Amino acid sequence: MNVNVTTGYININHSRQNIMTMSTDDNNPVLLIVHGGAGSPDRPLVKKYNSELADYYTVICWDQRGSGLSYTNEDLTIDVMLNDLKAVVAYLRDMYHQDKIYIAGHSWGAYLGLRFASIYPEYVKYYIGTGQGISSIVDEIDKYNFVKEEAIKRNDEKVLSKLNFFGEPSGYTYQTDDKSAKRFIGNMIHKYCGYISNKNDFSTTKYFAPYFKCYGFNIIKVLKRMVKSSAALNAEMNKKDSISCITELSVPILLISGEEDMICPVCATQRWFDKLAAPQKEFIKIKNAAHMVNFEQPKEWNKLVISIIDNEYSNYEEE
Repeated sequence: MNVNVTTGYININHSRQNIMTMSTDDNNPVLLIVHGGAGSPDRPLVKKYNSELADYYTVICWDQRGSGLSYTNEDLTIDVMLNDLKAVVAYLRDMYHQDKIYIAGHSWGAYLGLRFASIYPEYVKYYIGTGQGISSIVDEIDKYNFVKEEAIKRNDEKVLSKLNFFGEPSGYTYQTDDKSAKRFIGNMIHKYCGYISNKNDFSTTKYFAPYFKCYGFNIIKVLKRMVKSSAALNAEMNKKDSISCITELSVPILLISGEEDMICPVCATQRWFDKLAAPQKEFIKIKNAAHMVNFEQPKEWNKLVISIIDNEYSNYEEE
């Protein structure tokens, strides 16, 4: 089927925000994709790698306030973003005459999406989390241990010396030069393929190329907003572990991670997931992928998201 792709602005809480819609049938269930970053719109990648979802869903890519084409210079907070997400969901429910919609969040978007599903389950048909971070405290020690183990494997004395200088994190804080330590750990996770695996065809070049095609002359503005949004919202997110305290969810949940993801360490996600109570839950780890699994292994990721619709249809037929 031919996928109809449209873009346009909607008014969200007195802010002009842009959405992209991909659909073959407006009667399909609505799937809202909540992008990561914070501030990193993913519609160029969704359009390139996940367009087959449009045969099953009306796929909505929302450029969050301050991201992509939803320009703003205002200061952002998590409460503002959650209120915006609520307004977007209300708009989509009304627009497509659906009481509940599917929400798929990636990375920062998974943080936002899971919090929304926990607070407003009456609006959510199914929650899909990809690269689901859990706790800044637990995640950080897992990241540190990963870098240390990889450095030992590679006999990388320079990295080990740096780690020895910074010391192990206590909670979310390093003993020496905390800001530089976190930046160093992040850089090493990229180097050691915990962000994008080196076992697939996806690369940094393939990551950025679609953005230039999608945003054209606006790309500089888009990149600047990525930096500003990320600095403000990620800092606020890391001050309080709002995900780790969620122990029960009243909507079905599917988590998908790349096996090698160390931006949001899979081991931490698994520990949280094992204790989570939910009416239906599943955690799938995809091989040869890391944090960008939805674009590194799109066929596998798409298949899992589509399977939700297939399984629900089968259950309906059996009743």
